[in-house]
Amino acid sequence: MALPQVNVSKYKTVIPSLGKEVEYRPYLVKEEKILMIAMESQDQQQILTAVKDVISNCIYDDVKVSELAIFDIEALFLALRSKSVGEGIELKMKCHSCEHMNDIELNINDINIPEVENEDITIALNDEIGIVMRYPSFEQINSFKEGELETVDGVFKLLKACIKSIYDEEDVYDADKETDKSLNNFIESLSSGQFQKVSDFFNDMPSLKYNVEYKCAKCGHENTTELRGLQSFFT
Repeated sequence: MALPQVNVSKYKTVIPSLGKEVEYRPYLVKEEKILMIAMESQDQQQILTAVKDVISNCIYDDVKVSELAIFDIEALFLALRSKSVGEGIELKMKCHSCEHMNDIELNINDINIPEVENEDITIALNDEIGIVMRYPSFEQINSFKEGELETVDGVFKLLKACIKSIYDEEDVYDADKETDKSLNNFIESLSSGQFQKVSDFFNDMPSLKYNVEYKCAKCGHENTTELRGLQSFFT
């Protein structure tokens, strides 16, 4: 005789970049095991893949999770985590003064979900030419090896992937139809100031972040630390 199955509750949340409401369930022990193994590995790609797989399992709506922006993945996982494990997150934070490790507990409800305007991001390079950017998807970010995005080649590769189109006074050019060489030539022709405008797009990209303020239990020093990205919150 088959064993009984425990019913799970259903909840709703919003995917930031789409403004779309989706229904989901908490993750189960089998999925928590996947996450724990990934976290133990401390491998960024393995962690992101595990998070993506768990989200895919838990969302009832037809959503291509791998095509979502990385901050969508962060927001969805935060919602799943709050209903699956609880709203409290226990962390150890190093004092900036004496380096004592402090036990800190955060409430997930205090962490703001990124607010995203569902519009194309246009960067005017001069009076005639500009580019339209799109946020990098989970699949694109996870294709990079650890540390690759800290290299010049990695930055250029990500930048090319995020250019949706290039426009001038006469036409709009679909970046997906351009060759890798032509995109390289275009990026290399930018001035330092123009390239900085593009870099600011990535620096200002929505992200799961929270400023933690805490007093060191050992020396009494008042600390402020910014947590940014999933690994900061759950390791």
